[in-house]
Amino acid sequence: LDLVAFLLGNGESSRLVRAVKERDGLVDRIDAWSYTPLDPGTNAVDFDTDPPRIAEALAASIAEVERLRAHPVTDDELEKARINFLTSEHFERESVSGLAAKLGSFLVSGGGLETEARYLEAVRTATPAELQRVARAWWRPEALTVGVLLPDGERAAVDAAAVRSAVGRGVARAERAAAPPVIRSREPELVSYALPGGSALHVVPRRSVPVVAARAALRGGLLAEKASTSGLTAFLTAMWLRGTESRSAADFARAVESRAADIDAFAGRSSFGLTLEAPSAALEPALDLFSEVLVEPAFEPDELERERAETLAAIERREDRLGQRAFQLFAEHHFLEHPYRMPTLGADSVIRALDRDAVRAHHEWLVRTQNLVIAVAGDVDPDAVAHGLSARLAALDGGEFVPPAPPLEDPPREIRRAELIKNRAQAHLVIGFRGVSVADEDRFALEVIAQLLAGQSGRLFLELRDKQGLAYSVTATSVEGLAPGYFAVYIATAPEKLAAARAGLLDQLRRLLDEEPGERELEAARRHLVGNFAIDRQRNAVHAAQTSLHALYGLGADASRADPDRIRAVSAKDALRVAQRIIDLGAYTEAVVRGS
Repeated sequence: LDLVAFLLGNGESSRLVRAVKERDGLVDRIDAWSYTPLDPGTNAVDFDTDPPRIAEALAASIAEVERLRAHPVTDDELEKARINFLTSEHFERESVSGLAAKLGSFLVSGGGLETEARYLEAVRTATPAELQRVARAWWRPEALTVGVLLPDGERAAVDAAAVRSAVGRGVARAERAAAPPVIRSREPELVSYALPGGSALHVVPRRSVPVVAARAALRGGLLAEKASTSGLTAFLTAMWLRGTESRSAADFARAVESRAADIDAFAGRSSFGLTLEAPSAALEPALDLFSEVLVEPAFEPDELERERAETLAAIERREDRLGQRAFQLFAEHHFLEHPYRMPTLGADSVIRALDRDAVRAHHEWLVRTQNLVIAVAGDVDPDAVAHGLSARLAALDGGEFVPPAPPLEDPPREIRRAELIKNRAQAHLVIGFRGVSVADEDRFALEVIAQLLAGQSGRLFLELRDKQGLAYSVTATSVEGLAPGYFAVYIATAPEKLAAARAGLLDQLRRLLDEEPGERELEAARRHLVGNFAIDRQRNAVHAAQTSLHALYGLGADASRADPDRIRAVSAKDALRVAQRIIDLGAYTEAVVRGS
């Protein structure tokens, strides 16, 4: 009972302090305690707040108690509480008076001096199941007594009916959180669940190697930004890794490392999220950390300033990567209003102005159960993972979520040109066209077209680099999102060869429009893509990434399984048709970064 009370309300990382005080801001002080004399004693939560917050603070406190009764604590949380509890016991014995008080307590009301050793041993060996059993027996809402001390003139702030209503809300809130996951489909290669609150979980069992990968994916990224918030999502995900309400940044990093795990974050054009890789033997504590990031990020001011400095330095370094800068210049002029025009890292002026409130508000807007898809791949028991994540994510906001959907923008109707001069003896050229979305079946033909152009035996490589010596580097790429992206070709060359390189790129694009590709080069492109797909899919992290993002984007969690067949099905006629759909040599965007 003492350990249960310690877990609930002793210290800044206890459940009541973290949830009711720090997260919800409903109390000024809160703790929990257990008084167990020879006669029946008391288990209690007490808090200080102002009259308008009493009822909601009571409901939130009851919900936390009920959460402890419904779900066993994690091994990690129990061990942390055990160490702190035993340490406080030792410090009480540091002085003669403290030792006398402790011994006197056991002698008078604890059953004798020998009881102390049994008491401490019970604390050392307590298990999550034992704590749950005790909490269920002695922290029952049916046996609750509530006392409220109010200021003069505030008697009407709370009455018996309000107390009963608050307790009922707290119990109901915990019951919703304790709801089990619902199996949506079960196949040998994929098990899908609906978690309480509306999030989705997809588990890919792969038991050949004892490792696991997980990915939490959420809609957002650039689609959730505008010019005044450019870079906010990437900054948010960087702050996720800089500490939680329970751990400082250093403590969090040590906890991840001690489990031989890796936790990272990502932010893209249409989504953002969190990744995990860990040995299967350490999955439970690793998932504790993974979930902790989503549920209780700290956004500490000192860490925010450190991240601000690092992000500003990265933005400055971005200017020195001329190939990347050329693609960004292209995006800025190809999309005039749509968020895809902005860099994921953001704008210098926005990052300088960000504050903690803006970062937290962005998190609270986007990180909701209805916007969350999780995929786990590797050596796991799917049902155990589903039940574990249901409990861990119970505190996540389950409110209504409307995904960001900025208006689509028409593609260019003329040739747009942009140029940036740098003090370098290089020239970087991007020519691009409006592409397709992730839901467009023509994206597979565009992948094949990009490979026809840019592979090691592709047309750009052989003609412009090998034969004409015009290029240091050439590539072609198709970038899709929830909104249509772009298809682009790129060449890095010497400044004096820029005009010839431009003519060469346009000539190769014209060839795509004039005739179907030959079967031999088409087959080589298809085989390369299918082979790379198989190589990538050897890793659990790739399964987790593809499963989560395909589910998030509405394509189906198992959509990637059919990708090789879709690639193989691309014919010469398809390649010509899609090239003629996408490539318009009278309406494209050209970006040049070159030396003076």
